[in-house]
Amino acid sequence: MRFLKHEYFYLVPLMLSAIFCLKAFRQKWPKHYRLYACMVIITLVTELIAIEWPYELHSLFNSSQNNFWIYNLFIIIRFGLLCAIFYLILTQSIIKKILPLAAIGILIIGILDYTIIHGPLQYNTYSMVITHVCIITLCFLYFQQLLQEKGAILIHKEPMVWMALSIFVYHAVSLPFLMMLGFFNINDIRLTLLFFPINEILNFFLCSCYLISFLWKPQYLQPR
Repeated sequence: MRFLKHEYFYLVPLMLSAIFCLKAFRQKWPKHYRLYACMVIITLVTELIAIEWPYELHSLFNSSQNNFWIYNLFIIIRFGLLCAIFYLILTQSIIKKILPLAAIGILIIGILDYTIIHGPLQYNTYSMVITHVCIITLCFLYFQQLLQEKGAILIHKEPMVWMALSIFVYHAVSLPFLMMLGFFNINDIRLTLLFFPINEILNFFLCSCYLISFLWKPQYLQPR
């Protein structure tokens, strides 16, 4: 019955997204779409494990009910997949040179944050903030590239546009809250609690955009 709670409504579009994204493999879409599909499937698996961990799964492993280690690990994996996707869709040569080095550096910070700095069972602040900033930047670069394209596509039918829009909105709105959580926890816990309903809305929007993206097929640029 816990899956019927309002905070888990985002699982509905997420599950549908995981089903529809399978056509990216079946129809042999280009690699970046298949990586995107992998990210959606991994997201669903992560959410289901994280939700069940405090109730049932932790007892199977005789472990703590704390499920932060799942989300903290997911941050690293998801960031790596998004960097790979943007590496494939961004065309500027300087970006293709800088992105792998920046991604490796951030992934190293994420691993250190996960293993040493905060540890797997605490909120990995450094990983969260740095990856958010990087992903927002990559979305900006992608939108800029779309505006400068010499060809034309139906933007509302392009899966990558929906992906970039969803993750941009999610990260841009949640980043200020994430940066201030420590301050809120110390000064007024009520401000921290305000983030939870906002995060529910953001999660539903994010997963709904995932679903919409896979209702379409890849667009190929046509001469203007």
